[in-house]
Amino acid sequence: MYPPQKSDRPTTPDTPEEIRVDGVRAIDADVIRIDFLKSSFDRRDGLFCDPPFDVIRDAIASFITRIRHATRAAHIRPFNEFPIGTWRITYLNDDGSELEKAEGFVRLRGALRFSYSFTAVNRAVWAGIHDLPPDYQPPPWEELLLDAQADLPRIGPAIVLAATALEVFITRKLDELAKLKEVPQELWTWINDRGTYLREPTIEEQYDVLLRFLTGHSLKTEALWESFQNLKSARNSFVHEGVAKLGGAPVSVEVAEKWVTAARDVISKVREWLPPELHWPLFNFHVNMEIQHRIPSGAPRSDTTTHAPEGPPQVGPS
Repeated sequence: MYPPQKSDRPTTPDTPEEIRVDGVRAIDADVIRIDFLKSSFDRRDGLFCDPPFDVIRDAIASFITRIRHATRAAHIRPFNEFPIGTWRITYLNDDGSELEKAEGFVRLRGALRFSYSFTAVNRAVWAGIHDLPPDYQPPPWEELLLDAQADLPRIGPAIVLAATALEVFITRKLDELAKLKEVPQELWTWINDRGTYLREPTIEEQYDVLLRFLTGHSLKTEALWESFQNLKSARNSFVHEGVAKLGGAPVSVEVAEKWVTAARDVISKVREWLPPELHWPLFNFHVNMEIQHRIPSGAPRSDTTTHAPEGPPQVGPS
């Protein structure tokens, strides 16, 4: 494992002109370099990768975890997504010199990844923005869901935020429904505030029994109930064990993303059952956007590698 290094990517306008650490000039490093040593690597054309991806992933994750905790740098996030990202594997002789070209064997493997984040604004979106009053405050569950989506691929925090959004939402709307239906305040307080959470309605009972009593509908009769239950279980395992799990297995980023989406779908479904006076502004704009991006001439590439702005990394030999 080498100290972090500087890549050959062009500098950006926000790159510091000079950095010093303990009075010594330093660099703005953006590359991790690792040497993998083996008597011989399988470099046959068509093989996906040697060393295997899981070996590389474990080596990167080990370094990221240790530097994060040794420096207490909160902005360094745990990394377990390899081979997603920009990477390059160069096969060398024992003395570090380049290998000779050989038919059917590769000397380099790699991928180049682009990540875009845009917000499209057309006439409809612009009009929707100004349909809201200047002092508009979004519902707290909407803010929590946006934060959950933004926190991905951090699985645990995203799941906790999504689950919290569901709890905040149902508590707020049940209170409003009880008031609208003229449920006696003393009775409603007795139902929801029993002095200990063990005697108070669970979130399942809120989305089932209480919701059915006040609207005639229960989430338990919907297909979303399973995702709702899974999200709650994963949230509890993360809170109590530090890892979001379902059935004893860690939750993947893809599954966490589906559950965050399902949380929004749960809220949308319950909104359909609420009387209009308890609705909140809801926007669902459809915008078609096309993006073109030119790959920098200095970017690492091989003569048979295809680079794409979206999807899995494209791997090819050189």
